[in-house]
Formats: sequence, structure tokens, C-alpha cells
Amino acid sequence: MKKDYLNYDKIAQRYNQRYSKPQHWERGQALFELAKQINAKTILEVGSGTGYWLNLLSPLTKHVYGLDYSMGMLTQAKGQAAPLKLIRGTATNLPLKKEAFDFIYCVDAIHHFGNHQAFIQEAYRLLKPNGVLAVIGHDPHADGSHYWYIYNYFDKVYDTDLRRYPSGTAILKMMNASGFKNISANIVEHIQNLHVGEAVLKDPFLKHDATSQLALLNEEQYQAGIEKIKQDITNTKGQVVFRSEIQVKMFMGIKS
Repeated sequence: MKKDYLNYDKIAQRYNQRYSKPQHWERGQALFELAKQINAKTILEVGSGTGYWLNLLSPLTKHVYGLDYSMGMLTQAKGQAAPLKLIRGTATNLPLKKEAFDFIYCVDAIHHFGNHQAFIQEAYRLLKPNGVLAVIGHDPHADGSHYWYIYNYFDKVYDTDLRRYPSGTAILKMMNASGFKNISANIVEHIQNLHVGEAVLKDPFLKHDATSQLALLNEEQYQAGIEKIKQDITNTKGQVVFRSEIQVKMFMGIKS
């Protein structure tokens, strides 16, 4: 089994806790506007998880498809309000016919795909001429574009992300090598969160199974990070600030 493999079946029922509070996700708005702009009639999300983003796009067309390897995630996606068309498969060998989609995208998922180039090539195969691929996520390789307190308290999490995530530059190069044109990268969301003292312990993204970064840790590793946080709170008499400042980018290409 791959070192960075995460069994999402184990956390699928609890995964949507990260969306438990009403929140404006600018990346979702960017996806919606792009799909609307290109008049996408057939849409595929690769690594669709619980179907959260597909549900947002469903007002644009009834042909919304979600592909995920985890049966647990696909089961959760069946509970979305929109009638999603769900498929089990891998991102590097998409079990669908060529030139079937106007729009293919992934959100915070490409780091799970293993062979990033193979996914981009598969997306190119499945897109119709002038179809669009969008890869959305943050780039831990980019200096100055992110700061996440999680990296400071949980050992090896940052190093693991550097290993799992392709850099933004690499994504653009892979798109170009696969034949995409009009390639671009734009910031679509700027996350800024501050938690002071014990308030951080209520951060939904601090839960063990809310993000792959923490879910990859065993219980001992996770609790060691939590204890570091609590110790800092004690040492500063509750005045320590836990900051998250992350640029989320959309990398986009058009099939020639």
C-alpha cells in the first residue's frame, strides 16, 4: 500500500463536518462562473468525494458526473439534493469514453491521484474539442502563498504535502505537455482565518478526520500535535494566535 494512501471509506460519514457551517467558498463560485461561461452541458468532477461541489454546479445542467475511488464517499454523494451520476474509478484510468465532456475539474484532490500527468492526459482524452480542465487547490511549494498553523504543530505533515502535491508550475507544464492551450493560473480564493487561544480547538479543520493531512497521522502522532497546541495555549495564557492564510488557485487549460 502506498505510504500516503488514505482510506476515505473510514471517514466518509464524517467528512462533511468541514462544511457544517454556512460558508461562502469562493472556489465554488469560480467553478460555477467558469462552467456557466463555457456553457458546459456535460460536467465531470474527478475525486468528487461527497458530491459537495457537484451539487453547487447542478443548476447549470442535469449531466453532472462524479468519479471517486471510495465507495464510502460515493454513498455519501448519493445523499446530495442533486441527482448526480456517480462512478467508481481511478483518476489515472478514467472508465469513460473519449470526448464526452465539456468541463472536467478537481478540487483539493489532485494530490491523491498518484500519477498527476496520467490524470491530466486522461482528462484531455475525455474532453470534447474546446473543453476545459480546471485543477483547483493550494500549492505548498509556493513560497509566500500560504501559512497554515497545522504545519507547525504536526510533525512531517508539511513534508508529506510537499511529496504529495504537484507544484503549480508542474501542473502548468503537464497541461502543456498533454496538449492543452490557453493555459493559465489564477487565485480564486484567499483563506484567512485567525483563532486565538482555546478557540482553535473548535476549528473544524483541526479534527483528526477532517483533512487528509491529519487523517494520514496515527492517533499517537495526532495527539502529540494537539498537545503541542495546548501547551502553547498554556504558555501564552491563551493569547497565542493560530493563523491560516492560504491562496487557492485554479489552473486551467483548453483542449485544442
